[in-house]
Amino acid sequence: MEQAVRSGMRGVVSWLLTGCVLIGCMVAIGGITRLTESGLSIVEWKPITGALPPLNEADWQVEFDKYKRIPEYQLINQGMDLDGFKRIYFWEWLHRNWGRLMGLVFIVPFLWFWRRGAFTGWLRTRTLWILAGGAAVAGLGWFMVASGLEKNVDVSHYRLAIHLCAAFSVFGLVLWTVFDILRGRRSFGGDGSGAARGARWLLALLALQIVYGAFTAGLDAGHVANTWPLMNGRFLSEQAFAYTGTWADLVDHREGVQFIHRNLAWLVAAAFLGFAWRHRGHAALQGAERWLALAVVLQFVLGVLTLITQVDIVLGVLHQSGALVLLAALLNVLHRSGRISAT
Repeated sequence: MEQAVRSGMRGVVSWLLTGCVLIGCMVAIGGITRLTESGLSIVEWKPITGALPPLNEADWQVEFDKYKRIPEYQLINQGMDLDGFKRIYFWEWLHRNWGRLMGLVFIVPFLWFWRRGAFTGWLRTRTLWILAGGAAVAGLGWFMVASGLEKNVDVSHYRLAIHLCAAFSVFGLVLWTVFDILRGRRSFGGDGSGAARGARWLLALLALQIVYGAFTAGLDAGHVANTWPLMNGRFLSEQAFAYTGTWADLVDHREGVQFIHRNLAWLVAAAFLGFAWRHRGHAALQGAERWLALAVVLQFVLGVLTLITQVDIVLGVLHQSGALVLLAALLNVLHRSGRISAT
């Protein structure tokens, strides 16, 4: 931090860290929106005029009538009254407006720092990529919502995974930039050590688990086989291959998706803890491996509790947010084991 302060970068670091916190809150709000089945309550994408909620009963009725035309209402929520609609509308409205707030928090300081000449070289390019990534996440959010408005009662779990992974990627890019500023720019390719190679493998494994976490959320797969460590007394649920009898059941149906997600969790936990043990006391990591071990244990426990409580909303949101914390801990390890690059 002292190096960043001496070079006049304290403001930039604070701005980027604020962005990380806002993304973390966005992930939590998105989780609540999903778990309360609120994500399809706003059926139009109005980036500017959509910031205001309905202001009177007539406006509320107009929005409610739009919602009544989509399959979710007709097949799932038929009979919902206006007060019920207002409750689900709130979470989707908050989710979208938090995105608008994030846009302002990223863009306005960016323009101010740019005017002051704070961005040069790689940092200028990096911050432009961050802004582009944020815009892409917003667009992918609507791409996801649109999949549930015409033929389906839920959004596509594939599009949900794309949207979530894009948000996690932007978070990672922002946090990596903070590390670059504070510690000196590092190559993601690593320094050639075993720690660097192992950390990159852990990132690939975590990415796969995050994708399956999104599949689990999108298919409501957490609401089946709510026992642990076995699936209703079996290692593999009887229903896991009851649909097509092919590998497609492991990506398109709840029992198969949960089977992969819950067993990948064992692999993730073992791999992360094994890495932390093997590289304990590694000089370059400076204790980052201990935080990594703590984060993966916490995430594993939250996952089990979320499952056996049939996806309690608080635990479900904490579990989703825990994935972001685990990613941050791993990026800390990756950066510390990276090769110093020219700035």
